[in-house]
Amino acid sequence: MIGTVTRPELARTLAASVRSPLDDGACRLLGLPAPPGAAEHTRVFVLETHPYASVHLGEEGMIGGDAGDRVAGFWRALGMVPPAEADHLGALLDLYARLGDEELALSHNDRRQAAVASARAALLWEHLAPWVPVYLATVDRLGDGFHAAWASLAAGVLSAEADALAPRAELPTALAVAPPPLAVTSRRELLDAVLAPVRSGVVITQADLSRAGRDLGLGVRRGERRFALEGLLDQDPAAVLAWLAALAAEWSSLHRRWHCGALEPVGRWWAARARASAAALDDAAAA
Repeated sequence: MIGTVTRPELARTLAASVRSPLDDGACRLLGLPAPPGAAEHTRVFVLETHPYASVHLGEEGMIGGDAGDRVAGFWRALGMVPPAEADHLGALLDLYARLGDEELALSHNDRRQAAVASARAALLWEHLAPWVPVYLATVDRLGDGFHAAWASLAAGVLSAEADALAPRAELPTALAVAPPPLAVTSRRELLDAVLAPVRSGVVITQADLSRAGRDLGLGVRRGERRFALEGLLDQDPAAVLAWLAALAAEWSSLHRRWHCGALEPVGRWWAARARASAAALDDAAAA
């Protein structure tokens, strides 16, 4: 708890904060700086980052697909109709809060409470733990004071919830059955893999591509990330590949920092992906 905020209330507040800016009172209660305006909120949570499980865990790095279906299947297993954006962080945190409320209300009904507690634990381990720390690291990297504090708060909440679970010997399913890692066999394969976080271990934002252009003295096309990255590769492929390799190495360290306690095995998986990408990109740059 933070002050008088219960665990379900905290999850629900974090869910709301992904969808729209928090008000001043909520920020004070959570110990966060003054909230940003709507424009800054949109920049972070809509334009620069993508708070969807499928974007982080899907082979294409896009909303939907098998990764999205996996989350929708969890909603159905609970007897619920999946919402339109079933794998959105806000929807998943709302569901986590709902299960937490139900669990607390059933404190005198051991059998039903155990079933709800099991569902909440499965939601956390299978559908939040595999990708949310990666997402929070992405938000933190944008460098805004409020959002860095928000990401740190959310990471602390997720880590504490994970530490309260019974120890897990197995990785979350999404990581255990993950698609192959990045391999630079062609430009198309490079672009497909490097923009799919579960394959590369890296999240590339528009801000990253702008920084690459500045660092390398290259022009950056306006448009989707794939279009912009192709434009950079057209100008100086060796330099861009080396820059991407350095970014992957940075992400290897970030994964270790943002996965603590019970989440460390998940972080090791992500860090290994990022290290493999750094090595493959370095080899491609040298070639």
